[in-house]
Parts: sequence; C-alpha cells; structure tokens
Amino acid sequence: MPSSPFHHAAQLPELDALRRSFEAVREELRRLPPEAFELSPDSLGERPAPYDERGWQWYALCGEEAPEAHRAACPLTVAACEALPGLVGAGFSRLLPGTHLEPHRGELEGVLRAHLALEVPGGDLGIRFGDEVRGWQEGELLVFDDSHEHEAWNRGSGARTVLLVTFRPAATAPRYPVHPTSTPPRLIGGPTC
Repeated sequence: MPSSPFHHAAQLPELDALRRSFEAVREELRRLPPEAFELSPDSLGERPAPYDERGWQWYALCGEEAPEAHRAACPLTVAACEALPGLVGAGFSRLLPGTHLEPHRGELEGVLRAHLALEVPGGDLGIRFGDEVRGWQEGELLVFDDSHEHEAWNRGSGARTVLLVTFRPAATAPRYPVHPTSTPPRLIGGPTC
C-alpha cells in the first residue's frame, strides 16, 4: 500500500473502461431529476460548525441497496460499473453547496473508492486525508483508500457530483454478484463522500 491514501488511477487498469464511459455516465446523470437523490445513508445530518452534512445526497446504482428503478434509469452506468472486477457497490454521490462532512473513516477493509467526477463547480471544494488535499476534475478519476480518516466539503457555486465506485483492487478481487436479486456482500458504511 502506498504511504498516501490516494492511488494513481493510471496504475489501476481495471478502471480504464469506467473512465472511458464518462460522457455516457454524465448524460444519464443529467436525465435524473434532483428529487431522485436521497439523503446519504451515512450522513450525520446537522453537525456542530463547521460541519453540515444535510447536503450529502446519494443515488444507489449497484449493490443490495440499489432499487431496480435506479438501475433501469442508468443502464449504461450500471453496465460500466458491473464490468469492474471486484465491484462492491456504486452510485452517484452529490455534495450540495455548503456541505462539509466531518472527519470519518470507511468501514470496509481491503477496498478502494473511485470518484469519477461528473459535475464539478467552481469554488472551494475538496477532500482531505491528513495534510493532503485533493480536488476533482470532470472526467477524471480520484482513487483512495477511505479507511484513513478524511473529510470532504463543497463551498463551491453548485453541486459536486461523482460516480462513487467501491471495489477490491484486481490483484485481490474475488468477483461478487452485484444485482439486488443476487447476494452481494453488505456495504458496511455505505458510500463515502
């Protein structure tokens, strides 16, 4: 494992197809009405300043919590995610302006999280692990091990939306079924950022 929680997407060839699907994924996202998103299952809601998680929204696509209607609304996105070996779960994660997630850790061991940036507004937004802060660029992947403490915020001019994919790296990945009619592993801790 690298000393940084961040991983270079270029060193994870299993993510190439996901990156190439950016335009199709973004188009499916844009067809969704804003009210289709729900409060993230990991959101802690109103928190002491400076944290406010009420604007953290989630739209499940793969994994046991993914409604069939969501999968049907985004078939190309689901197909791109399910082509990833070691897939554990996926969905759209949105941070509305003013959202600040307090420092937290993911609860799944041996997984990585990939954010395919779909909507990135101008302004101050980022994710911090220790002293290392990164931002998002539309069409690019940000990959990290969220078992390290981290926080994320959006003080930007609009919503930040990513396709959040949880997966086991190819070198260690057993292939899990991810359709709700099968029996996937429970995504403890749900989405992250």
